[in-house]
Amino acid sequence: MIDSAKTIFDKLSLRLNSDDHGLVEFFNENGYCVISKSDLVSENIDQFRKIIDSLIKKESWRGGWEGKEEYMKFKKFFQPGTNRLGNLFNKDELFRKLLCEENILKNAYAILGDDIKIGALDMREPKKGTGSQELHIDWIPKKTENEKTQNIVAFIFLDEANENNGPMRVVPKTHKITGWIDENLKDKSSHPDEIFLNLGESSIVIMDANLWHSGTVNVTGNRRRVLFLDIRRRKIPQLLNQKIYLDEITQEKLTDIEKYLLGVSENDTVFEDRVHTAGNVYRKQFKTNDFVKNTLKRVI
Repeated sequence: MIDSAKTIFDKLSLRLNSDDHGLVEFFNENGYCVISKSDLVSENIDQFRKIIDSLIKKESWRGGWEGKEEYMKFKKFFQPGTNRLGNLFNKDELFRKLLCEENILKNAYAILGDDIKIGALDMREPKKGTGSQELHIDWIPKKTENEKTQNIVAFIFLDEANENNGPMRVVPKTHKITGWIDENLKDKSSHPDEIFLNLGESSIVIMDANLWHSGTVNVTGNRRRVLFLDIRRRKIPQLLNQKIYLDEITQEKLTDIEKYLLGVSENDTVFEDRVHTAGNVYRKQFKTNDFVKNTLKRVI
């Protein structure tokens, strides 16, 4: 019976070494770390790209709208200037293999302890001349500087990322700041301490979801497909409710380990929310409907 992350660790014979502990120390101090490249991704990189490109072509503007289907009536792309895909665990077996990617699991366990649940796998790719975002956070702000990390994101790079195609931008140590970015920073377009992560294909970044970060503009149009794997503590509703969005056929194919990690075992708590994001909380707190306004502005 799989009833804890530790049980999974034992079954998969995973062990933390001195390098892992060093990465976690860096993560705790800076809010992110670049971990070892994934053999799973490296060995299947062409297949990952092929599946993603097929889904981009098939879904077009519909890509990435899972959890927000009510806005699909506008027939607009989820995010202007980008290719987006969501609910990928339900779309191909290869994506589900990432659930047990050893380097990600080890670091997630080292950061969150025996309290891990995976809530979504999505993809984002900026097109030429677009992709720039304001600095933002992916989780509800911490109330105190020493509050434990509740949510991490693993960014899996399927292409090289550099200054030409829109690298990831982070502001180290901002994961410890309390409150929303708006309450701490007037201009979210830049920060004096920001750094850009130039990375090779198959690289993985583990980030505290409270770290200030963003995508940047793709100057050349060179491909920059990135998967992002959302990992939270088990008491928190998932980014995308897997009990709702994984169809019966997919759930029947899952191993016991995969069912536990996705929170779809019989004993797992049933949450009502289809989707649970920091943005939803922000809009409720500040009584804004900016998401609807921005959706209406979007053009295909």
